[in-house]
Amino acid sequence: RAIFESADSAGRVACIGCHTSTGRNPSGGLNLNHDVAYEQLVNLASRGKPSAIRVLPGNPDASYLVQKLEGASGIVGRRMPFSGAPFLTDGQILILRLWIATGATRN
Repeated sequence: RAIFESADSAGRVACIGCHTSTGRNPSGGLNLNHDVAYEQLVNLASRGKPSAIRVLPGNPDASYLVQKLEGASGIVGRRMPFSGAPFLTDGQILILRLWIATGATRN
């Protein structure tokens, strides 16, 4: 919730600015509002790259969410956030990586 729904002191915009169904269609078909984010992420194919799973529990390197946040080669479109820098911090990405590595539990 703190990563997806909040802006931060570095000036990064909240992910739910674009990835929400509140008053709009969520970008990329991905709604990151806390009540539906888990179902939208875990074991679900990306709409922009259907061969990629958004969050593959136990495997952060193969999780498309991590690839998009890190700007890995092979992603479709741009690194997230779409608006450009500032991007998530290394610490924020590490939190997401650890959550995925430990099984991406619903919490």
